[in-house]
Amino acid sequence: MNENYEDIMKIAFQAEEAIDEQIIDKYGKVYKDKQILIKEGEIQQKIFWIQKGNVYITRKMGTKYKVLTTLGAGEIIGEMSFFDKSVRSATVIAKGEVEVLVFSKKDFADIFSASPQWTKRFFLSLSHRIKIMIEKLNML
Repeated sequence: MNENYEDIMKIAFQAEEAIDEQIIDKYGKVYKDKQILIKEGEIQQKIFWIQKGNVYITRKMGTKYKVLTTLGAGEIIGEMSFFDKSVRSATVIAKGEVEVLVFSKKDFADIFSASPQWTKRFFLSLSHRIKIMIEKLNML
């Protein structure tokens, strides 16, 4: 059995209520302002759950990075590589100090499959992001 199983099931069923010192010690990471969490083009299958702070989701266009959106506490990032095993499609940069929980693909798979609340959480996040992108497109 996975040594993280008990913690993972706690997170799966209790979500934010499960976060204590033990969870933070095991999965927590702090990023400083402008530090990169995810780099476009990399092959990495870590999933990040933002606890505090905000991140820029950017995409390289020519020699510059364009900010697509800003995401904050409660959002899950890095999930595309979880589902399709692709390279990272965007660069994620800390906007100020950011606290996240970082999960391996295996641990996140266990969380995701154990509790329906994570499916709901994922789809709400995805629909929110689609809405933001549609609003941005309408402004062009």
